[in-house]
Amino acid sequence: MLLIGFLVAAALLWASVFGYVAVLLALAMRRGAARSASTPAAPNGGELPAIAVVVPVRNEEKFIAAKLADLARTDYPSKRMVTFVVDGGSTDGTAALVEAERARGAAIELVRVEGARGKAEQLNAILGRLHHDAIIVTDVDASLDPTCIRNLVDALRSDPMAAIVGARIRPATSLLEERIHWWLLNSLWWLEGEALGAAAVSGVCYAMRPSAFVPLPADCTAEDIRLALGSCARGFSVRLCRTALATEWRVPQTVRDFLLFRRRRGCGYIRELLRARAPAAPLRWHVVRLLRLYHFLVMPLLATAAVASGLALYATSHWYWPTMIGLAFAVPALVALFASTTLGGDGRRWWHLSFAAGRLAGLTWLSLLALPRAALPTLIEGE
Repeated sequence: MLLIGFLVAAALLWASVFGYVAVLLALAMRRGAARSASTPAAPNGGELPAIAVVVPVRNEEKFIAAKLADLARTDYPSKRMVTFVVDGGSTDGTAALVEAERARGAAIELVRVEGARGKAEQLNAILGRLHHDAIIVTDVDASLDPTCIRNLVDALRSDPMAAIVGARIRPATSLLEERIHWWLLNSLWWLEGEALGAAAVSGVCYAMRPSAFVPLPADCTAEDIRLALGSCARGFSVRLCRTALATEWRVPQTVRDFLLFRRRRGCGYIRELLRARAPAAPLRWHVVRLLRLYHFLVMPLLATAAVASGLALYATSHWYWPTMIGLAFAVPALVALFASTTLGGDGRRWWHLSFAAGRLAGLTWLSLLALPRAALPTLIEGE
C-alpha cells in the first residue's frame, strides 16, 4: 500500500508538471501555426499609436528619478507617449521630483490620489479616464529595455484579440533561485498565452487596451492577475511578449527574503483567484482558473505525500523506486535548465544550477505549504 500510494502521488505530480508543459507545447505549436496564417503582422510603416505610461507611486523618492530617466531612454517616439505618475499620497519628496521633471519640459502628468489604500485605487483613478490607443503600466522599481514598450505595443497591434500583453521579467539579484523562479514563470506564462490565450502577467510591466480595464476592488491584492482574469472572462486573450524585457529591482536577495516574498505574493494571487466570479466566462477561463488553484493548493500536498512515502520506502525492499522516480523528475528539469540561454548559457557550472534548482523546489514547496489554508474561505469575503 505504501508503494502504491507513493507511485500514485508521484505520477500525479509528474503529470501536473511535465505533462502539463507537454500539453501546452503541443497546443502552442498548433495554435501558433494557425494564428500566423490568419493574423496579419503589426504594421511596420506609418505613425505609431499614441500611448500612456502609468507609474503608480507612494513614497518612492529613492526610485522615481531613475524611473523617469529610464522611460526617457525608450525608443518609442516621445511625441506619441505621455507619462502619468499616479501618487497615492506620498509624504516624502516623490511629488516634488516629478514636478521638477515636468517643469523641465518632460511629457509627464502628476495625478494625486490622496488617501489611496493601494495600487488598485491608484489605477482606478487613472485608467478609466485614459483614451489612448494603448496603456503601459509599470512599477517604479523596474527598468525597461529601450525596445520594451515598442515591443509590447507591437504585440497588442498584431493580435486584435489580445487585451493585455505582459513583459518578460528579469530579477536584479544574484540569488540564483530567484532567477530560476522567474525563468520558469516567464516560460510557463508564455506557453499559457500561446496555447490557451490565458497567460498571467506581472505588474512590473504590461500593456493593455483601454477597453480591457474594469474597475478593481479597492482591496485588490494583485491587480495584474485580476485584470488578466477579467479580460479572459470576457473572451479576450492575455499573452506574454518574450522580446519585451523589464528588470525588477526590489526582489529577494536572500533565501529568507525569497520565502517571505513568495508567501506574500502567493497569498495575494490566490485571494484574487478565489474571488474571481464569471459564470458566463468561456470554458477555458474556468479550466485555467481551476488549474492554477490546483497548482497552488493541491500540488504541495501531493509533493508532501510523495516525499513522505518515498522516504519511508527506503526502509523497505522497494527502496529503488524513490530513486528512479527522483531521476524522472530531475533529468527533464535539468535538461530544460541547461537548454535555457538565460541560465545554462551564462557560464554557470552544472552543480550550481542543479543545487539552486533543487533548493528552489524545496523553498517553493515550503512557501506554498505555509499558505494559510484554514483561512482561505475568508479570503473571498468583501467581494
